[in-house]
Amino acid sequence: MTRYWKVEEAKANFSRLLRAAEKEPQVITRHGKPVATVIPGAQEAPKPPRSVWELLRGDFTFTPPEGEDWDSDWLERDRTPLAEPLDLGDGENTEPRV
Repeated sequence: MTRYWKVEEAKANFSRLLRAAEKEPQVITRHGKPVATVIPGAQEAPKPPRSVWELLRGDFTFTPPEGEDWDSDWLERDRTPLAEPLDLGDGENTEPRV
């Protein structure tokens, strides 16, 4: 069973905390709110992305809504012209986007 440790308790009993964490995750709290989790070494923590591009690339799984079947067409850009001019806020570009 996961145990919750106050920061002061975790600091004073760090060796016990580590022994317990070898078996299952241990949660450290500050003012009753979780601030850290100590996990067994065999369960490696996810490594933070090295760059924004790596973060954006990620591992995403996309599934179609129930009852729909996606094909390559859903990736196509909608090239329908806008019905009204597009104002970019600079007062210059008021032509409809095509």
